[in-house]
Amino acid sequence: MISFGYHMSILFQPIWFVVILTGKEDGKSCQKVTVRMTIRKNDCRSNRPVNIVSCDGKCPSASIYNYNINTYARFCKCCRETGLQRRSVQLYCSGNATWVSYTIQEPTDCSCQWS
Repeated sequence: MISFGYHMSILFQPIWFVVILTGKEDGKSCQKVTVRMTIRKNDCRSNRPVNIVSCDGKCPSASIYNYNINTYARFCKCCRETGLQRRSVQLYCSGNATWVSYTIQEPTDCSCQWS
């Protein structure tokens, strides 16, 4: 077994190999987080920062040499949404002094997924 700082097992067979990645030992795992930001669209913007749900965190990845094909095999997962929901945010448009409803999509949940 070879260790790369991940919980992983590598089993070399005569023609192929298997890699099992289960996550980095340090840092936060993939999860929903709340980010405060001002939403802008053209000359319209939210009148104060809005809490927006996003996905953030560590996911397993590795680049391991495969002697059978004489190159590196890459195994990468990304922290991303597993579902989306629509949400309306009110924006003030300074050009014509009106309010408009702007629809954004937020994650319902997050997980590590193959990229």
